[in-house]
Amino acid sequence: MPETPDLDTMQDQIFDLVKRSQDALVGAGRAFAESVSNVVPADTSAIDDLIDRAFDLTAKVLDAQREFAKNVVKTVTRQIAPGDGD
Repeated sequence: MPETPDLDTMQDQIFDLVKRSQDALVGAGRAFAESVSNVVPADTSAIDDLIDRAFDLTAKVLDAQREFAKNVVKTVTRQIAPGDGD
């Protein structure tokens, strides 16, 4: 009979992974904000481009978080029920 996984330990590990991922994203966002704060466009129409780039970056980060969450669930599911869903 397979050993029952320690769900508390698994949850702690998942939360730790999510926190580290979020901390890294916050750091990247902070660095991005600092670099953008040094850019003051002379032509205000350039602000639209800056906004588009910021939202494009945000969309990429969100897509990466979505894939990360899916991979965490997939990994945990494989640990709980090996052989299912492969």
